[in-house]
Amino acid sequence: MNKFRIAMGAALLCTSALYAQQMPLKRLAVISDVHLMAPSLLQKEGKAFDNYIANDRKMLVESSELLDSVSKHLIAYQPQIIFITGDLTKDGERISHLLLVDRYLKPLKAQGIRIYVVPGNHDVNNPHAKVYNGDNAQRTTTVSAKDFTHIYNDYGYGEALATDPNSLSYVVQLDDKTRLIAVDACRYEDNNFDKDICVTAGRIKPQTMDFIQAEAQKAHKLGMNVIMMMHHGIVSHFKWQDKIMKEYLVNNWKKDAKRLAQMGIKVCFTGHFHAQDISNKYGLTDIETGSTVSYPHPYRLIDVDTDKQTLQIRTEKVESLISMKDNKETLQQKSERFATSALSGVMETMVPKKVPDEVKKECAQVLGKAYAMHLAGDEHPSADFKSRLKAAVKRLKPYSWKWAFIMNKIGKHLSTDTGVADNNTSINY
Repeated sequence: MNKFRIAMGAALLCTSALYAQQMPLKRLAVISDVHLMAPSLLQKEGKAFDNYIANDRKMLVESSELLDSVSKHLIAYQPQIIFITGDLTKDGERISHLLLVDRYLKPLKAQGIRIYVVPGNHDVNNPHAKVYNGDNAQRTTTVSAKDFTHIYNDYGYGEALATDPNSLSYVVQLDDKTRLIAVDACRYEDNNFDKDICVTAGRIKPQTMDFIQAEAQKAHKLGMNVIMMMHHGIVSHFKWQDKIMKEYLVNNWKKDAKRLAQMGIKVCFTGHFHAQDISNKYGLTDIETGSTVSYPHPYRLIDVDTDKQTLQIRTEKVESLISMKDNKETLQQKSERFATSALSGVMETMVPKKVPDEVKKECAQVLGKAYAMHLAGDEHPSADFKSRLKAAVKRLKPYSWKWAFIMNKIGKHLSTDTGVADNNTSINY
């Protein structure tokens, strides 16, 4: 009898999945970089966790509450499908992966919502998976690539029409006109536990690119459109990104973007940089979605027109948390302050030691503001910001002409949008 019930249950699930694939795709949602941190990982606040946060400004303690809020809004929106474009956990802790599935993905799936995930650079084989106890941090269990496919079997891998033997990439049918190619560009096999190194950069392996091409050709021969998602960026989102922050783009991004466009792939959903930004190159549009644990805590809701082949994108964001209702600072104010302050450590290591602290501080504040503007998207520098940037560059120049020049360029590039609307727009796929 038990075997019969299991068999019937499996048959019903398969029938349900097949029926869902035949329904025209109308509503889609995208979230990214949720960096869920299981509360038990922070046994006691102290120096160890403070040092981690100082070098990586994310609202990890609030990650569960932020995802609670996003999940509530997603259930109200009732998308047919949700894409989660990587960095599912703080640092690949097995306990955080299981919490994501049990507390968030299963309830969403129970609402009839199909969810597809890809790994981010934090999610697999990560030596930074740790438990924090005051001044001490001790490693905890992370997951292997094989573990990842088992944990997320119901969120892409178990439904896959094809899987890439060289990565955690796979293909699924979204509806009778559309397929998704979910691409794994992470380098978790290069992580080093002895040296405590987790690789941020990404690349699409040649074999994986061949897999993508073969699957795109199959889809197009059947008259289907192809949408792609990946953690790392495939198109540069601001000038000089491939010079100063190249680890947020796949290696050889220009060559890869051109090849993907030639395959007929017009849209790729990405994350990684925690910014709301949409950029186009060679006919390929990279729709980058910001992080739920970083300013301004966005997520994307998308109305799909499969006949016109358009994505009508709008952005929502978490505005408040119950745990902060008595705080003088709002969620948005606190997270913007977090984002702005992230540049302090960067300036400290970048500029020469001879630069006075007050000049470093002023430069860090201005660059931090530019960074926060880029995270929010649709960035257009005000006259006041331009004046502040000019003044900071002028103060830095006597100590280092080189770094004054670089700061001026970075400040301008981060604070000036590329021209494609980032938050609310329509994209042809």
